[in-house]
Amino acid sequence: MPRIAARQVTRVWGLLALLTLLSLAASHVGWTGHASNALILAAAFAKGRWVLMDFLKLRGVQPGWRALFLCWLGLVTVIPWATAALALLRG
Repeated sequence: MPRIAARQVTRVWGLLALLTLLSLAASHVGWTGHASNALILAAAFAKGRWVLMDFLKLRGVQPGWRALFLCWLGLVTVIPWATAALALLRG
C-alpha cells in the first residue's frame, strides 16, 4: 500500500473511532430526545460513508454505484429517526 493511502486509511480509522466515542458519550451522558438520536445517526451516516468510500474502495467506481450505496445508507439512517419523530407527532 502506498504511503499516502496508508496515511489516509489511518486518518479515516481515527475519525471512525472518534465518531464511535462521540456516539457512546451521547448515549451515556443521558441526552434524550430526537436531537441526540439525530446526532448519533448523523455520526453513523458519516462512519458508513467513510467505510464505503475508503475501506470498500467506492471512490473509484462509477457514480451510479456510489449513489446507490449512499442512498441506501441514507435510508438506513433516516428511517429510524423519522419513525421516532412520527410517533412523537402522533401522540
